[in-house]
Amino acid sequence: MKKLLVLLVVLALSMFGVSAAFAYDVKVDDDTFAKVGAKAQIQYVMSTPVHDKVDVGVSNARVYFAGQVTNQFKFGLNFDMGRTPTATVFETTDGATIDIPTPSTQTNSLSDAFIILDLAKEFKLMTGIYRMAVSRVALQDSYQFILINAPEVASKSFLSNGTLAGFRSGGLTLWGDLADGKVRYNVGLWDGDYIADKIGNSITGIGTNPDDEMAMTARVVMNFMDPEKGYTCPGCYLGKAKVASVGVGYLTQDYMNTTAVAEKTYTVTTVDGFYDADNMTLEAAYFKYDYDNGVKPTGYYVEAAYAMDKIQPAARYESFDADVALNNNTDYTKIVLGVNYLFAGHDAKIGLEYAMKNFDGTGVDVDTTTVQLQVQF
Repeated sequence: MKKLLVLLVVLALSMFGVSAAFAYDVKVDDDTFAKVGAKAQIQYVMSTPVHDKVDVGVSNARVYFAGQVTNQFKFGLNFDMGRTPTATVFETTDGATIDIPTPSTQTNSLSDAFIILDLAKEFKLMTGIYRMAVSRVALQDSYQFILINAPEVASKSFLSNGTLAGFRSGGLTLWGDLADGKVRYNVGLWDGDYIADKIGNSITGIGTNPDDEMAMTARVVMNFMDPEKGYTCPGCYLGKAKVASVGVGYLTQDYMNTTAVAEKTYTVTTVDGFYDADNMTLEAAYFKYDYDNGVKPTGYYVEAAYAMDKIQPAARYESFDADVALNNNTDYTKIVLGVNYLFAGHDAKIGLEYAMKNFDGTGVDVDTTTVQLQVQF
């Protein structure tokens, strides 16, 4: 009863919000414990030529709660909040554009809420709402990125990372480690997503999911150095581990075509590689999306970072081909340059990112500068 009361108190505190000053560990005994804390990311963003003033917002503020009741029953909860200022661009009669500020857009999300039945290192059963194990970037938390924003080409797949609950869904996953951690496997069954237009333009045949079809995922990772711990993975380890891995992921879901009223199958196939040792981080991934209507977009990214004491420069190159038509406004390349100043690793850092997105066709090229202050407890 004492264990239950302590855990209920901690859960109540996390649900109503816990400031960083109250972050703490709760330990009942060696088998029952919990951790409650808070995180925040404050951003200053300027994009040109779309919008040339600096906006201030909270990209993410999180209250988290994790622990276990027994060695077999483990759990986690993330409640995320964000407040992003937006600006509407109006065109005047003389052809000029002016920015009319609009109220901040506030979002709140119970991003993760899951229970893990940990039967053995080779066999774990996980259920609730959490990240879909398809690509490595989908399993990464933004508080451990090497750059402020995730690769855009990855968010063209399954659940977009443009929301607080990006890459998440309700599901049931079997996962574990084989061969002393050299092999990680994940097999998942998920609530179906609305297979709307993921790539930003009108495509005949892209529909919704009126039949509420389930999605299925599978992922296998080969680890060549240290095995990675936990269900998720960081963007970099900052010298705390030596990891080299190659992963292959797959997602499939049937959906109803709204124009032809015919059932089709949406699939995502991805391959990724990751290396992190001696403060050097290298990562690359390739994505292929198939809407089962002749449209098969592809994308890839390559990124790197190197931590020199408290300074960590980073860079990324990404490319996306919508496979729609020549000179369309969706094919693009993107170069991202950044640097982090690590006051206390990922727990306290300031990041600067400059992104140059160039379209092949009629799309408007956009340069975006972002400064982010981050703390986590």
